[in-house]
Order: sequence, then structure tokens, then C-alpha cells
Amino acid sequence: MSTSLTLQELTRQIRRDTLSLLDAAEPEWLTYTPPGTSNHILWHAGHILWLLDVLCIQLLNPDGSELPENWDERFGMNGAPPASRKEWPSIDELKDLLHSQLYFVLDLLDDADEEVAEVADSSKGSATIEASIIHALHDEAKHGGEICLLMKLCRNRE
Repeated sequence: MSTSLTLQELTRQIRRDTLSLLDAAEPEWLTYTPPGTSNHILWHAGHILWLLDVLCIQLLNPDGSELPENWDERFGMNGAPPASRKEWPSIDELKDLLHSQLYFVLDLLDDADEEVAEVADSSKGSATIEASIIHALHDEAKHGGEICLLMKLCRNRE
């Protein structure tokens, strides 16, 4: 199996799990942040989109990011804290973006079998695009765990 096919399957499986979690979230849970934490379900979903955009799409797509303007300011690594923001994308908007991003990434990987072995950013050492994509998917799985934990906490509050 080629590297691109392996990455495609991993992307499908992890994104399917993310979307399943979001489908199970009750509306009142979406912006709940337990005491001592700052990130809620909507933030995690937006951050997941940002991660795959930065660590895959921007490396394989000559046109760059596919996300709405200022997404990195809201959901990026150095973005404003969620508590400082009142308005959030709807869960439907986030799920639509997660679906469309999945298909876009699968198409990019379909065309990029040799490119994934290339160095992603020589200023950051010798990480390949493949390693960057795996990093993004690993982070998505971890953020899915955070979403799952938030949902459990919300269920226990009721």
C-alpha cells in the first residue's frame, strides 16, 4: 500500500470519529468549559480544521489555506483565548467544513504520492510532509479525546 493510500485511510478513520462525536454532542454542551479549562467543543472542532489545514493542505495545495479568513486568529496555536470571544461558528458550519476538508485532503493525497516524502519546511529540520500530516491526524485524535471528555462531563452535570 502506498504512503498516500495509508494516509487517506488514516484521515478517513480519524475524521469519521471526530464527526461522530460532534453528531452526538447536545447543543448546550458546545460551549461548556469546566472550571479550570478554557477550550470547549466548538473550539476543539475549529482547531482540528486549522491543524489539518496548516500541516497538510498548505503544504500540498499551491493555493494555500481553504479555511475562512482569520481562522488562525480564532483557532490557531497562538489564537485569542476562547473566553475572549462571544461568537462561534455553528456546529453545522463546523461539520460542513470538516466534511469538505476531508474530501479535499483525500483528493490532495490522491495526487501527491511522491510529494509526501518531501521535506515540509526546511527551516524546521527534516520533517517530511508525511510526518506533518501524521502529526495533524494524531492531534485530531487527541482533540477528539478532549471532546469526548467534555461530553462525559456534560452528561454528568445533568
